[in-house]
Amino acid sequence: MSHKQAELNDVDAKAFDKLIAGEIFTSTEVQTNLEILCDDLGSRFAGTPAEAEAAQFLEAVLQRYQLNAVHSEPFEYNGWKRGTAKLTVTSPWHRELPCLSMPMSPSGKCTGKIIDLGLGSPETFDISQTELKGNIALVNIANPASAGRWVHRTEKYNRSTLAGAQAFIFVGNQDGYGPITGALGFNRWGLIPGIMVSKETGTLLQRAIRRNASVEVQIETNDTLAKQTSWNIIGDVKGKAANEDMVVIGVHYDGHDISQGAEDPASGLVAGLEVARVLGIHADRLKRDVRFVLFGVEELGLIGAHAYVNNHPEDIEKTRFMFNLDSAGGGGGKGLMVYGRDSRAYFREMGRQMNENLMVDFDASPLREPDHLSSDHYPFMAKGVACGFIRDPYSYTWPGFYHTAHDTVDKVDLLKVKEAAFLCARLAWRIANDDDWHFKQMSEKELAKQKTTPEVSEVQRIENAVEMLRRQTQQ
Repeated sequence: MSHKQAELNDVDAKAFDKLIAGEIFTSTEVQTNLEILCDDLGSRFAGTPAEAEAAQFLEAVLQRYQLNAVHSEPFEYNGWKRGTAKLTVTSPWHRELPCLSMPMSPSGKCTGKIIDLGLGSPETFDISQTELKGNIALVNIANPASAGRWVHRTEKYNRSTLAGAQAFIFVGNQDGYGPITGALGFNRWGLIPGIMVSKETGTLLQRAIRRNASVEVQIETNDTLAKQTSWNIIGDVKGKAANEDMVVIGVHYDGHDISQGAEDPASGLVAGLEVARVLGIHADRLKRDVRFVLFGVEELGLIGAHAYVNNHPEDIEKTRFMFNLDSAGGGGGKGLMVYGRDSRAYFREMGRQMNENLMVDFDASPLREPDHLSSDHYPFMAKGVACGFIRDPYSYTWPGFYHTAHDTVDKVDLLKVKEAAFLCARLAWRIANDDDWHFKQMSEKELAKQKTTPEVSEVQRIENAVEMLRRQTQQ
């Protein structure tokens, strides 16, 4: 590219930035959409009427924003409906304690001694095998530093199942926020009852164990497992060059049933809608398409994202970059965590051209199919597509109200949402208009190298063992 052409492109980019800045930072659309999704519709949990209403609302919004080929794509998944749950201490005293079932927990009733596994490190499970059999695992959500890696709640649950535990108690780690929810399997129903309790209830049980040496409880769950249907909502902003590459902007719309899901995911969802709105207004400035995919059923295992990737192989081959906006409007600075090919230098140079000190980092975490430990960019990453997560890549931590009943609209800072939308729109426009894009889809050989680490082998071994146990119990 000539110096003169580069200057012309820079002029175009700055003019575009000014246009969309005015649109984004003076609009009331973000607030309106957030309040409709969270206040009017509620959690939008998979399988609920609110989820179906949200899908219809989002399709109507994309149509109102004049995107092209707006439509919904249905997919089937293993659904779950919450019932009642009871946790009763039977020894050394008798008392019912507050609890909730965890998503994907089966119905069941059992009695046993609580085995306190602390943070649930792999080593702790190894030395507690004999004790766990026939008893009940008590595990904290926090990550065990000794593991040297992230140990997801599903791994802690699966290890409890394989050790022969009758049930699983998941303990929160935040004062005053109550139980922290999360699915026990990724599109897989659990094999033993799983319940969640607050930090306060968990530490009560730990004190009782310390003082009395043994605490026995009865756990009863009454949840429904059934096949369900959800929908991905898709719409395109068409660029001038037909049938060329595209940029994908994705975010899920389902939340957990115990809260509004305002920061996670709705702060990023409404940021994505705002990007769709402003790019739709200025579609004549786009060279290539930008596709918006609003995913269903992320919280039960990235199911909508997997469905999209599996059903659109040709579009995946044409996808230059996938932006994940899950919770992107939450607290902290706005930067980019990139996955797949290492594109840090590309985006840092882009930040310099934008006159921004753009925070960019690279997550080299290995692929973990069928586990994921991530978000809706993962199925794209697993196909070799370059991806990015809009958030603070250096110091991001989940807020205390994450996956709790306290994730409500009042926690969301609308300015942060607009900052996320502005950053994503600027980056997406530049990628779509780049005539020298060179981060091609990774080959099968390159992807295979990412699946051979000891960490992946261990997680896969556990998943495979659980599947074998599942087949045995179904015979």
